[in-house]
Amino acid sequence: MQDQATIEVCTMMPLREVHAVITVEDNHDEIEDVLMRRGVALRSVIERDWLERPEMAATAAAYAAQGQHISVVDELPIKLITVDRRMALLPLAPERDDVDPVALAVHGTGLLTALSSLFEAHFERGWRLLPSGVDPGAGDTGGTGLDAVDRQIVSLLYVGLTDAAIARQLGMGHRTVQRRLQSLMVEVGAATRFQLGWHVACSGWLDETDAQSTPNRGENSAG
Repeated sequence: MQDQATIEVCTMMPLREVHAVITVEDNHDEIEDVLMRRGVALRSVIERDWLERPEMAATAAAYAAQGQHISVVDELPIKLITVDRRMALLPLAPERDDVDPVALAVHGTGLLTALSSLFEAHFERGWRLLPSGVDPGAGDTGGTGLDAVDRQIVSLLYVGLTDAAIARQLGMGHRTVQRRLQSLMVEVGAATRFQLGWHVACSGWLDETDAQSTPNRGENSAG
């Protein structure tokens, strides 16, 4: 299905331990990389708990940096892939782990329209994963007013990760993350995380390529 795509491939990925025909990494290497070179848009919605896993978080950030559009939500109802709004694939019995995986292929019907709308609703309500685009050991601010590490911390805070999850992903201590966030709050005169988020949204700290990754509702939110 993906190989036949000419316009876009859309995917919803809940965090469930199920049979996998192909890993996320192999799918990217064998199919998605080729699709992106062909100009096919790749959009995904993932559950935030994926980002609690450092390896998956690093993989998702790398894909976002390559141009994939990844939206982060709290929960997804089902795994789903749609191609060019012409066909969709979803598990027939997603809650059963005692049977071989069986999938339902859906073509041009009202059900396909409903599945496409389901994807769009979750994609729009989520927070876009912002590519850090920096080396944690670098000191370049990239013109954002933040050093490289602080920019990564703010980007991960933006999608709702806890301090502990940010620390695990960046390979630093929990207290180090808290200390750096506290320093940013002092720098901008913020008394709360909400105020810091508001400053981030208004100051352009995550602008330029990142601004294109902000959902519509982010214009009216502190992030």
